Amino acid sequence: MTLLFCLLFTGGTPEPTWAASPTQSFSQVDEWAEVAQNAVREGATTDISGNYKTTIAIDYALTSAAAGTGAKMEVQTSNATSGDEDWTTYRAFVTLTGTPDLEAMGTEAGGQTVLEVASTTGYVADETRWIFIEDNTVADSEMCLLVSAVTDTSVTVLDGTTNAHTSADTLNNIADRVIMTIPVGYNRFRVIYDNTLQGATGPTFHTHMTIVEVTALPG
Repeated sequence: MTLLFCLLFTGGTPEPTWAASPTQSFSQVDEWAEVAQNAVREGATTDISGNYKTTIAIDYALTSAAAGTGAKMEVQTSNATSGDEDWTTYRAFVTLTGTPDLEAMGTEAGGQTVLEVASTTGYVADETRWIFIEDNTVADSEMCLLVSAVTDTSVTVLDGTTNAHTSADTLNNIADRVIMTIPVGYNRFRVIYDNTLQGATGPTFHTHMTIVEVTALPG
């Protein structure tokens, strides 16, 4: 009778309540690094055998002023706990096409949303998309969400920059990021960043990857 009363007067099945939240952690797997033209970057191998859920975010951006005809990001998984005989392509996609516009930045403190640039060629005033700041210290590079631009003056990003930047750093307008979940059942994974599809005069690109791991469920 109690269940029937809940269904009649609450409009459906009562929502479950959890005693605790899942145990999860966030970490960086692959730091920002350049993938040279006609080169391949092998990302770090990560043990996910104990995870209930594995979610990764891959960031990538063209970083030289040449026409990009496509770079491949390949997520590989392995059922084996060691060795390299059992790597299999879980998901692969080709991205990063077009010729990037690379602009030197002004000197900016961390936390800024308005970033000075002498030229805004390639940045549309009412466009919202990911852009990339290549820092002279590569590990301080970062992705930002472009929300507006003032012609040959500045671009505005949604959130303040994480790091300070100088005129030695470059703003890049062909960049993106993708999130995917790797199912339970694999022991390890890695990402292969492949820049061999661009041809003899293709651009370099930069890549970066982070992970969220659920390692315990609420009891």
